[in-house]
Amino acid sequence: MLVVFPVGFDEKFIIRALMRRREEFRGLGVGDRLMAILPEGYEREQRTVNALKSIEDVASPIVGGDNVLRLEVPMKSEDIVLTIKKGIEDSLTPDRIVLAVLSGGMRPLLVATLLALIGLKDTRVIVESDFENLSGYISLELGPFLAPKSRRWELILCGLLKEKSVRTIAEELGVSVATISNELRKMLKYNLVRAEKGKRRTPKYFITTAGKTYLKLMRSECLGTY
Repeated sequence: MLVVFPVGFDEKFIIRALMRRREEFRGLGVGDRLMAILPEGYEREQRTVNALKSIEDVASPIVGGDNVLRLEVPMKSEDIVLTIKKGIEDSLTPDRIVLAVLSGGMRPLLVATLLALIGLKDTRVIVESDFENLSGYISLELGPFLAPKSRRWELILCGLLKEKSVRTIAEELGVSVATISNELRKMLKYNLVRAEKGKRRTPKYFITTAGKTYLKLMRSECLGTY
């Protein structure tokens, strides 16, 4: 997992996010990588330097000093977005999962980071932001918001929500199993479903939290009973 975060004057939100244990991710570990996104010339602002040092002091013993990266970006309109996007693409971990902590840093950097994340391909992106009073945080995957609106996808996800097999879904929609399998492979790119193969010749598919968010965005009626 690659964790990206703009750095401002206050490191507490970022450190809190780095140490947070999530249902799917147990926290930072070996193999993870961190990228601090910094404005060009940040060394002239001692508060930013101090915040960055505090973050690195916490993260380096966990992931290794070589896996804590600094990306200094020019504060020039689209150059910010393009620089951040390339920096992320060049630093992706093999699992192609990006956790973006958007709880600190200059507002232009926060906006530019989000725009850069939207432009990533075949990457699972989770965006988190803490409330200023530390009472909680929001965590959302970008996949459901970027996925194309599709009535067929909605019906497939509703079928999976009801724990129906791919064959049953195909029969109900009047299409072949191969057609449904092809659609599911497309949905995997947005993390709307997950596949478990195990000892089976063909994988079994399950709806994810992101898939349920997609159904909410589609205002699907099937969510009302599940």
